[in-house]
Amino acid sequence: MPTASQHRITEVTDILRSLRNAVNGLEQLELAQVGNLRGEQTVDSKQSLSQCFTEFQRCITDMEDALASIAEATGDVSTP
Repeated sequence: MPTASQHRITEVTDILRSLRNAVNGLEQLELAQVGNLRGEQTVDSKQSLSQCFTEFQRCITDMEDALASIAEATGDVSTP
């Protein structure tokens, strides 16, 4: 029978999945509203936004990895 810890790990995993989907949706909306600069100018708004969303995704991945490590260390689940 699943423990309370297993339930919480599953709950957090689901929240992270939802967060990833929400971030993807927001990225699509925001990037659709921003135009590209022309010529050889510095980093444009679209590129800056894209870099921000890449960092968001990297942070979510880090949280997922940390959660998997906790689950394995505690023996609650092998992979959340």
